[in-house]
Amino acid sequence: MALSQAFDTMRGGVNVDLEEVLRSIRENGHRDLTIKGVTLPNGVSIAEAEINTPQDEAMLLRVLEDLAKKDPLQAAVLGISPTSIARPGPLLSERITVYLGDMRRAERSAKNVLDTEHSLGLFLALGQDKPIEQVTATDVRSFLDALEVYPSNASKKKEFAGLAPADILARAKNGGYAGLSMRTKEKHRDRIAAFFNAQAAEDLIPKAPHKAILNRAKTKTDAPSREPFSAEELALLFDHDAFTAWAIKYPHRWWGTVLGFATGARVGEIGQLYTDDVAQESGQWGVHIRARRTDQRLKNAHSSRFVPLPTSVLAAGFLAFIDDVKRAGHDRVFPHLPYSDTNGYGDNLGDQFRRYAIQRGLTGRLKSFHCFRHNVANALVNEHHVAIQVVQEITGHDLTLPPGLKHYVNPGTIPSRLAALEAYGPPMPLPAYTPGQFDRAFKQVRHMERRRGQAADKRKISANKN
Repeated sequence: MALSQAFDTMRGGVNVDLEEVLRSIRENGHRDLTIKGVTLPNGVSIAEAEINTPQDEAMLLRVLEDLAKKDPLQAAVLGISPTSIARPGPLLSERITVYLGDMRRAERSAKNVLDTEHSLGLFLALGQDKPIEQVTATDVRSFLDALEVYPSNASKKKEFAGLAPADILARAKNGGYAGLSMRTKEKHRDRIAAFFNAQAAEDLIPKAPHKAILNRAKTKTDAPSREPFSAEELALLFDHDAFTAWAIKYPHRWWGTVLGFATGARVGEIGQLYTDDVAQESGQWGVHIRARRTDQRLKNAHSSRFVPLPTSVLAAGFLAFIDDVKRAGHDRVFPHLPYSDTNGYGDNLGDQFRRYAIQRGLTGRLKSFHCFRHNVANALVNEHHVAIQVVQEITGHDLTLPPGLKHYVNPGTIPSRLAALEAYGPPMPLPAYTPGQFDRAFKQVRHMERRRGQAADKRKISANKN
């Protein structure tokens, strides 16, 4: 209606502030508009024009600007000039592409980029692609409201296969599907906020639209996502017969689980170990958590560390296992684990352990490999009263030290790290390793790598066809 009235006024030769008209449309919304049989005062006729989308609006602005350029006299009469017509900025989808490119250029982790791409893609799919300056707090609120209904792991559920996010949301509103966790919803919001903050920093928008919306209280969002395994749960996991029956198939099940239990290292840090990461420092055997190779990664700068191995792990035969790995001709400690650009080498071990835990009765959704990390930190601080600094040097959390004292390997603190881990235990007897027990499994690695390569080639061919 606003555009129609503007054209009626222009037919009468009266000046119209088109920028003000379009600003009103953006703020108050607009409906689809069809303009037919309009003749402007300079003789230019518009037989029919549909204004349905932000792209149509942009095209109309370009036409009006061209008119001002071609007929300066008539433009002056109408009060139109190229500088007075506000061209819309780049589309939301275009800025998302630029932002993701910036993240890759800054060498953000592949997982971070993928997660951000997912959040921004969901925001775009559940909303509307429009010029970036037209995205308002209302759009952000609508997205946050949608997250309250959107189902958890929708891409993995058969009933949602092939559906667009908007269709998934519509179906989820009708039926009892498990929703997103509080932490997942907050992560989506954080990524959206980071994106709009970047647009404001580039002066593409006057203010990030999310800033007008209240955050959830910290008491809601700071709930722990994982808890330590209880003594009863550890007894179930490390029952000798059950554990050895499950772990005997692959070295990473056996020793990867033991290392997680004994050191609190992250599953990805364990999965990416090479044989030369197992070494002696100040006379103590341990593992270097580091990123010296292109397929190794750290969560943050504080994660780089040396973790001494307690006596129980060495007594269980870990060094004999490392000798077996080298004798089999492998550089990586756990050569059966496949690499993922998103999560490195940790996915398979984490998934396999999760299935094993469920088989052993640990069905809670937060019972995962990462709980070992909480076992170590909790026991060291609350049960053994180890200094926070020592705990941080073991787990790789942020050190509360001046920058000059943050050493990757600080020989002077290795004895205190070892003493802490010896005190911890770990608190369950570890299964004894028999040298050579994985020799047959090591021979299967080449065949597994060949099959993975063939599967990857098939996926590429399929993708190219589509």
